[in-house]
Amino acid sequence: MGRLRVATYNVHDCVGRDGEYAPERIAAVVAGLDADVIALQEVTLDHAGDVITLLERTTAMRAVDGTLFERGVGRYGNVLLTRQPVAEQRVHDLTHRDREPRGIVDAQLVVDGQCWRVLATHLGLSWRERRQQLQTAAGIVQDGDAATVILGDFNIWLGARAFAPLTRLGFVRCQPASFPTWFTPLLSLDRILVRRPASLRRCTRIMSPVARIASDHFPVVAEVMHPPDRTARGTA
Repeated sequence: MGRLRVATYNVHDCVGRDGEYAPERIAAVVAGLDADVIALQEVTLDHAGDVITLLERTTAMRAVDGTLFERGVGRYGNVLLTRQPVAEQRVHDLTHRDREPRGIVDAQLVVDGQCWRVLATHLGLSWRERRQQLQTAAGIVQDGDAATVILGDFNIWLGARAFAPLTRLGFVRCQPASFPTWFTPLLSLDRILVRRPASLRRCTRIMSPVARIASDHFPVVAEVMHPPDRTARGTA
C-alpha cells in the first residue's frame, strides 16, 4: 500500500503575528512538516522568485508555481511543494466574475509506480464564489483513476453541504480547527480531501512554537494511504 504525507498551510504572505515579514520563518515551519507534498496559500513571488528559491533550498522540494494574481511586487497565490517527480502540471482558473483571481494547481505525481493526482487551492471569500469554485473543481476531478488529493484553504467556516459536489464523487475530508493562531483554534478553514479508495490517516494541525507566530493559520498535515492497484493484486 502506498503512502503520501501531505500538508496545507496558509502562510499569510509570510507576515507573522508580530507584523514581521519573515519568509525564513515560514520556510522553517514548512521544513518541519516533513511532508511529501505541501500546498501553500497567500504566497507572494517577487520578480526575482526569491521565496520559491528559499523554499526549495530549505526543504529540498520542488515548487510548482500556481500564482495567478499580479500585484505590484510580483505574483500572488498558490504554490505546491513536492518531493516527488511531477509527471504533468497545470493551473485551472477558478476566478468568479470580478472577484480576486483564484486558481487550483493540478499536478500528476508518480510515487513508487503508483499514480497520484494532487490539487492545491484557496477559495474565495463569498459563498456564491465558493459554490461556483467547488462545482468547477468537481468537474476538473470527476474523471481519472489516480488517487486524488485536494489541499487548501477553503474559507468555509461551517456546513458540510458546501462540499456536496465533491462528496458525490467519493471525496472524504479532514478538517481540524486551524485558525486563528493567536487564540485556541476555532475554525476549520484548512482542509485535506481524498477520494476513495484512498484513505486519510493521522490528520492533525501542527502547533509548534514557531507556527504560532509565523502566520495566522496553523498547518494541517495528514497521511494518505493508496491501496494496491488491481494489476498488482492480480499478479501477487
